[in-house]
Amino acid sequence: MESLDFLPGLTTENCSIPFLKQSQSILSYDEISVKYVNSSNLKPDILLAQASETICIFFIQQVKQAAPELVLQKFKQLFIEPTQVVDSQLQQALIKIAVSGAEETFLNTFKRSIYILLNNWNAARKEQYTQELVQLIAINLDHKEVSPRNMKILQLWRRNFIASQDYQELLQLTLKINDHQSSNWSQRYNSYLLVYQSVDQKKSLKQKTTAKTRSLALKKEFRSQLAMYTARLSVTGQQSGNSPNPTVIGKKVLSLIKKILQKRSSFSYTNLARIFINQAQDICYKDFKHNLLNYLFYSLNDQDLDQTAKKQLIQYLDNLYDSYHTQPWDNQLLLRTCNRLIEYLITVNQANPSPLFIYLVTQGRDLTLAIILLKLVLLCPQSRTNLECRIAQLIEHYQSQSASDCQWLINFLEVLQVTLGVYAEDVQYNLVEMSEAPPEIELNPENHSYRIFSQMKRKKKTVSVKT
Repeated sequence: MESLDFLPGLTTENCSIPFLKQSQSILSYDEISVKYVNSSNLKPDILLAQASETICIFFIQQVKQAAPELVLQKFKQLFIEPTQVVDSQLQQALIKIAVSGAEETFLNTFKRSIYILLNNWNAARKEQYTQELVQLIAINLDHKEVSPRNMKILQLWRRNFIASQDYQELLQLTLKINDHQSSNWSQRYNSYLLVYQSVDQKKSLKQKTTAKTRSLALKKEFRSQLAMYTARLSVTGQQSGNSPNPTVIGKKVLSLIKKILQKRSSFSYTNLARIFINQAQDICYKDFKHNLLNYLFYSLNDQDLDQTAKKQLIQYLDNLYDSYHTQPWDNQLLLRTCNRLIEYLITVNQANPSPLFIYLVTQGRDLTLAIILLKLVLLCPQSRTNLECRIAQLIEHYQSQSASDCQWLINFLEVLQVTLGVYAEDVQYNLVEMSEAPPEIELNPENHSYRIFSQMKRKKKTVSVKT
């Protein structure tokens, strides 16, 4: 379904769309239908495009000027429970779409209007109104008698929208990190699914922007909750309702974070990636790949990664882009290499789980796999989108199965989320050895006690609203 966002000459910036002449008195919907059909000599496609832009421009103006409650009311009066209170220009525009039988135009207009509101409210941190909007879309779908008669087709089209994948994606935008009552386990990992939506070329620009914004918000929310939870639990040993656990692995998340921090040796993984890049300058691609293997295996012992897995990785990387072996590597080749390794470690043909993924996860090496993936995205941050898309494909592959059947996958997803969260740019974790630790602090095998210190880094950012 092609989006009207890309209609030539019809933009929402510096609008010069000729609005339909507003009547002196309020007309009924049937009167508007006749007046609209008989009064225009413009080509049907152009007239439909103008009608669509009239509606979208109205909501762009309203979301910037009016209170969210008022905007929701106007949205309801136009699309959900049509009334004659709405401006007659909007009435004329919507009726034109209805009497023309242009379901595609209606759906594009409906979705654009929704995403205009979502984008602005998300940017303004008014997420409660996005939830109200998505709930509003699904009401009053079963009325047998709809008045006026031209609204029956609009109700049918809205019902079709509710049954579509587009509406399911809208629902994903409103889910929260701690929504453990979700109907499907996969909804806990919406940040990955939304990234997958944000790069889908079939989506409109507004849909992709909204999905990306919401995904970033969910990941930031997870990191913030994880930092607060671990900080409080590490000190008190007790969970607080004010600092909920964003994972489903309970207090085990503390020992997981300790393992992540202990495995980094004397260098943090961020510094290790920086050292690798500096030392790999001006070498050929074949030598670069050899050094890359040393980088990935660094700090991992045979218990973390056995010879079987190492051999598979070595063989795959040896044959990767072998025509470039004698050439110097560059950033483009680095990106392609990291992307291919990520795919080799997760999915086959962007759908099925890879044999190496199944082997590592079923052998209990979830953390090992997560650390290798972390090292790749720290080495090449541009490959993170590819990683999250492959994880989304993995989730979609198994989402029809029950949570109990997918517990092994859920455990890996939790480990990966925590691993990536610990090494995010806006959070800092430190593992400090304590000389005298209270009894509730977990002891490591060497009988030394450690405490986790976590802190969110504050950055001042300018909020920009995209329409």
